[in-house]
Amino acid sequence: MRRIVHRMRTIAALVVGVVSATACSGRLPHPPYTAQPQSALVEVVAPPPPGRVEVVPPTPKSGAVWIDGEWTWRRRRWAWTAGRWVVAPKGAAFSPWVFERGVDGRLWYAPGTWRDAKGTVVSPPDPLEPAKVDSAPVVNASGLTEATGVTVRPGATSPNASSAPSSPAPPAHEPTPP
Repeated sequence: MRRIVHRMRTIAALVVGVVSATACSGRLPHPPYTAQPQSALVEVVAPPPPGRVEVVPPTPKSGAVWIDGEWTWRRRRWAWTAGRWVVAPKGAAFSPWVFERGVDGRLWYAPGTWRDAKGTVVSPPDPLEPAKVDSAPVVNASGLTEATGVTVRPGATSPNASSAPSSPAPPAHEPTPP
């Protein structure tokens, strides 16, 4: 009897370990990434707030890749665009959104976008399944509530949804994807 109980506990521990390792691995399939070109950066007047917590839904189909949620500069404020499952456009890579602070203190942003092999922006794929996002107020590290726009459903923003002032001199270095 002791031997059976010990064996059952061992099997249960193995099952829990395997399930935990696969469920909590943090490894989602992502598309190939490419850097944002310096020309994609636009000046913004405020840094983005802390990221929102997202619940990633199960993969909706084989071959789908996960695009993380991102802050998008819209109407002179930050709005959260939810993460989503998509099928990557053939031959395209994803340039994740970037935020940079120049050496002169100016703030620069480029939205996440899809690019072909030549670096030309291509239309984003339709989202298969968006993340579940809580649209509660965003609190920064100082404990203050950030003024943000609404949470935007994927596909509802244009790649150039910026109302940032144009400026001739982005930061001197190329931003790198996360």
